[in-house]
Amino acid sequence: MNNPFTLIFGKEPKLLISNSRQFDSIKDSFLSDSPVKTAELITGVRGSGKTVMLTRLSKYFSALKDWIVVELNPETDMLEYLASSVYEQANMKFRFLKKEFSFSFRGLSISLSGEKPVSNVVSLLEKMFEVIKKKGKKVLICIDDISNNRNVKTFVQQYQILIRKDYPLYLLMTGLYENVRSLQNEKSLTFLYRAPSTSISALSLISIADSFEETLKANREEAVKMAKLTNGYAFAYQVLGYVFFESGKTKLDDDILKEFDSKLREYVYEKIYFDLPDNEKKIVNALADLEVGKIADVMKATGNSKETISQYRSKLLRKGIITKSGWGEVAFALPRFKEFILANREFDY
Repeated sequence: MNNPFTLIFGKEPKLLISNSRQFDSIKDSFLSDSPVKTAELITGVRGSGKTVMLTRLSKYFSALKDWIVVELNPETDMLEYLASSVYEQANMKFRFLKKEFSFSFRGLSISLSGEKPVSNVVSLLEKMFEVIKKKGKKVLICIDDISNNRNVKTFVQQYQILIRKDYPLYLLMTGLYENVRSLQNEKSLTFLYRAPSTSISALSLISIADSFEETLKANREEAVKMAKLTNGYAFAYQVLGYVFFESGKTKLDDDILKEFDSKLREYVYEKIYFDLPDNEKKIVNALADLEVGKIADVMKATGNSKETISQYRSKLLRKGIITKSGWGEVAFALPRFKEFILANREFDY
């Protein structure tokens, strides 16, 4: 039997524990006759399942006859790719084949009908969206892993204009909290600042334990122990299942734990940690030294004021690195991230 768990980011795993509540909330909102939102930002720490959520939603809407789903790469000219993809998927060729004006970009040549010539990609998009609207169809645009670059800013600025014209457009974007926040702070992107967001929540430990028990043939006690070790972190669930399966063992031991730590470090934790600003690194290092993560003790260890600690605490909470564990207390949301930080000190990282 092949290993049913995966270490590949972005690929929908064979074994998938879904955040059904969040999935249904976005799906039902977009399907509503009078949707209260037509855009959603999906955020979360690396490995939390943002791309998997986007993939599931994309597949769901692609299967509906009145929806056209387009996936855009934020590192390319997104408006041009949107135009070419909609043109191909929306069966537009029969409308744009007979008249004299020709529009061409990126190898796509389109002959357009009508009295007014189309001289740019935005005009082309508007003509196609008018057709789509009359046909009662809708367009869902999916963008994974956005960042504050020129392509994304140009696209969002134009998208703001398109939705004001009441075209049937819907938008799903995923991104790390810091990247989404950077875009939202752009003065020209007011639409993005007001767009609702979903932060991917932890997976159910009961569901993880059930999966380990069934797939790995672990007894219930061992499955529960392993589930707790993941903290509900989606990538940790895949990593621990993968390592346990490859080991051929029936019980968790030190060798499996070491391999679990190694893969978490190599695939995500080093990137997460070294991308943190220095002041946030000080906070997580102080937290790693504490048995109980009292904010007052973190403040004392770092020499920061209550206001400063509060700001950093909020950022780390939104990034999904820490979580509230009690009144005035926090803990690491990421499994064995404390052990990772302490191990790094041995090498002066």
